[in-house]
Amino acid sequence: MTDLRPLLGFLAFALVFGTLLTLVVRVARLHVRGELDYSRALGLTALFVGVVLVVWWFLTRGQIGERIVQPLILPSPMEVLRSFVPLHVEQGLVRSVITSWARVTTGFLLAAIVAVPLGVYMATFSSIAAFFRPLALAGAYVPIIVFIPLSMTWFGTGETQKIGFLFIGCFVALLPLVIKDIADVPSAFLDVAVTKGASQWQLVRLVLFPVAQANIWDHLRGVYGVGWGWIIMAEVYVRPQYGLGALIGVSERRSQTASIFAVIIVIVLIAVACDQLWRLGGELLFPYRKTDE
Repeated sequence: MTDLRPLLGFLAFALVFGTLLTLVVRVARLHVRGELDYSRALGLTALFVGVVLVVWWFLTRGQIGERIVQPLILPSPMEVLRSFVPLHVEQGLVRSVITSWARVTTGFLLAAIVAVPLGVYMATFSSIAAFFRPLALAGAYVPIIVFIPLSMTWFGTGETQKIGFLFIGCFVALLPLVIKDIADVPSAFLDVAVTKGASQWQLVRLVLFPVAQANIWDHLRGVYGVGWGWIIMAEVYVRPQYGLGALIGVSERRSQTASIFAVIIVIVLIAVACDQLWRLGGELLFPYRKTDE
């Protein structure tokens, strides 16, 4: 018979969390879509990180056997920090970071080169949309994980497999987003351009894409971030010599929970850095648009 206690525990947590969050919103009298200055937003983010660290320390303080949560489940902050040394010296942490970054970036760029123009043309020309519609449907209904064994069959287990898997994953995720961005361009822009004598190609090059490009940039940013999760999943599955996912797999087999947390911290730091670079790029390319970053 299935033990329902863990499920009931998760349900209780969800209900308590939702209730407490609602109370905070009501008591603080927060305004719907209210403006928040950068310093205050940064302070609230720092407060969340501080609360997490304090709770983490409290749950893992003391000697092994005396803790509320044992290190195999949740190591202490200091144990995680100490695990960075063997990860770097013995397992090539820096090389794994560079390797995973290269895989994500290469697969993503190849996917963007194909998905962006295809998405623009599918949203613009009905005949192209009808021909390539199965590709858009694949992104909506086929789980990305099924492409890991398929890419191993098609490309082997070397670097081509990782890049091929990232290409497939980013492509099927990005294509419908680009289609939607182009389709959301108001018809009024096209009507004005037609009255000015614009050709069909000029409608694409000078109206549709320029109007939608800022939104396409945001979706490129989002898919690149998701790509990091996919490459970690693929590396854990395939177990290459280097890669952050490979480090997680090795640490899991050796029951080195602290090393797993250390790699997760590295992934979070990379995600924050990459996301900020995308944000700065958007501000430089589209200064006319005020974004809520």
